[in-house]
Amino acid sequence: MPILIQAAETQEVSPTGSLLRMILGLAIVLGVMVAIAWLMKRMTPGLNQHQSVARIVGGVNVGSREKVVVVQVADRWIVVGVAPGQVSSLANLEAGADISAIVAEQAAATPSTPFSAWLKKAISKKSMSENP
Repeated sequence: MPILIQAAETQEVSPTGSLLRMILGLAIVLGVMVAIAWLMKRMTPGLNQHQSVARIVGGVNVGSREKVVVVQVADRWIVVGVAPGQVSSLANLEAGADISAIVAEQAAATPSTPFSAWLKKAISKKSMSENP
């Protein structure tokens, strides 16, 4: 009988204490996992030194899902239009080129007709075709 009395005299485990020990154990395990991941990232040679051939220089959104992006490949800048399911080349420039000079050159090459003059001409053509 002395063995049964000794078993009955043991203290009960409090639910708060066991919950606290469980949370503390979980925090320690997660902390060890984070520390191992950080060490692996810092100590693995050559993993982070992957250099790409292409580098994005900049870009701008021109619509809800469309972009114009400047990509540098070697010593060239390639201006591309990006839309869902489609990439179109817009220009091929020297790296670091003065964009304003190129835009001015293209504007001089194309005849500039004001939009209002073009619209008047289009309306007059339409009205002549309707009234024979």
